[in-house]
Amino acid sequence: MDIRRTLYFWGLLAYLAILPVAHTVALRSLLLLLLLAVLGVSVLRKGWRKSLAWEAWSLPVCLPVVLWMAYLCLFPFWAEQAGPAWANLRGQWGLSILAWLIGWGGVLLMGRDGPSLLQLALASGFLVLLHLGMSLLAWSGLLGAAVPADMPLALMWRSFLSVVGGTAEVGWRWQPFPWGFRGFDPMHGNLGYTSNQAIVLFLCCLLFAWRSHVSRVTAIAAAAIVLCFVSVVIAYSRGAVLYGLLMAVLAGLVYQLRLRGAVTGGAAPSRPVGRKGQLVLVWAVLASLLVVAGLSFKKDSRWHLMADKARVVFLLVDDPVRFLCEGPDESMLQGLRHEMQDRGPAYVSDLIGGLNGDGARVALMRVGLVLVAERPWGLDGSRSSYKQLIEARCGHPPVMLYEHAHQGWLDTALALGWAGSGLLGLALLSLAVFGLRNLRPDAAGPWAMALLLLSVFWMARGFADSVYREHLLQMQAVLLGYLATRTHLERRSAAARHQSAAA
Repeated sequence: MDIRRTLYFWGLLAYLAILPVAHTVALRSLLLLLLLAVLGVSVLRKGWRKSLAWEAWSLPVCLPVVLWMAYLCLFPFWAEQAGPAWANLRGQWGLSILAWLIGWGGVLLMGRDGPSLLQLALASGFLVLLHLGMSLLAWSGLLGAAVPADMPLALMWRSFLSVVGGTAEVGWRWQPFPWGFRGFDPMHGNLGYTSNQAIVLFLCCLLFAWRSHVSRVTAIAAAAIVLCFVSVVIAYSRGAVLYGLLMAVLAGLVYQLRLRGAVTGGAAPSRPVGRKGQLVLVWAVLASLLVVAGLSFKKDSRWHLMADKARVVFLLVDDPVRFLCEGPDESMLQGLRHEMQDRGPAYVSDLIGGLNGDGARVALMRVGLVLVAERPWGLDGSRSSYKQLIEARCGHPPVMLYEHAHQGWLDTALALGWAGSGLLGLALLSLAVFGLRNLRPDAAGPWAMALLLLSVFWMARGFADSVYREHLLQMQAVLLGYLATRTHLERRSAAARHQSAAA
């Protein structure tokens, strides 16, 4: 590869790796500018395949994405609050558009010499590796005693120096395992989302490598999947554990229904199971996932109350707006105690104490639906749209104060209106369908499967949390854009080879 392609290759992987890492805004912006500059020079010098560029842009799958981009650019003209809308276009929405271009441009510039699926997965797992390393330091005692759930980097460094230098009250010795430790990032969602993204990519690598009997890639992908699950179990990220398991099940179903025993180019069906060692490895992965899932349920007590907290808010809260504005009233608490009297006073006390968690999220969803119905055109495109609207309804900051509705589709609708949320959904759905249609046992198969699973993951994840904002938008755009264009390139190359063989 020439210097431009080499810069883009490593810059793309570095950008993908540091996107979810806290306190790296300057670095990710610098990498984004570098990639844009390299892409711009390449376009000006026509150092890419023009035919592929036009074909990629003319793909039906690109139209919904382009419509989504156009809507983002036009939204400030009719936004209720134009000033913040323009600011957010220059910020999170504009950066996401640039990330789509970076993803598309990666394939148009590098072609099949771009990062492989395994390299993309390893880059996505960078934060997982960081977290596991910091957890090991905390466990070994090198970060001092009684390590908090999240620990700023400066404090980590000072604690490390004091332990190594012998000035700490407790020397270097093994501590109780740091369950709940999130590293230097107070938002475990950053770790959870990127871990799930890496799990999806590693699953695709695992299944296709297993199918082709590539033992080295199979082993790497299997070990990485287990480590990703271990990381989110340590961090007490319930959503990441649940969605990781769901994506593993979905990947298995897709493989079973679309790829198992499929015929490639008229050849005999490939064997679904190869060497005995590979079969043992897959069963070891499944057993490991069961173990880490069991650890999550055992160590994180929030699992035990989750269903009851959701049920209570559905059954006993008549006015969710008032519930959020004023908190639970005495009549509701009395009804809760009566409803759960067979569980014991300790359980009821824990349930009441947790109403500001999972229970409040149910109320947030109900309130979000009310606010969305009232605001079909959205507010100002900002991440604080829900907060502004609920404070206006309450007349004061709500007792249960949340920055957003913890539901991505509702938050997007509150910020950008029904059309904005719908166009985003259409874009993700079209990418998933494109991946499904191109899912065949050939060179395009792994890319198509990754595109399908990641599109489904981000669509589904939005129903449980607000994931269409800030750097998460860039994570989605750069990878989905690259996967879609790489799938098209592989299908185009396979068709050309088939025509040559037929001639």
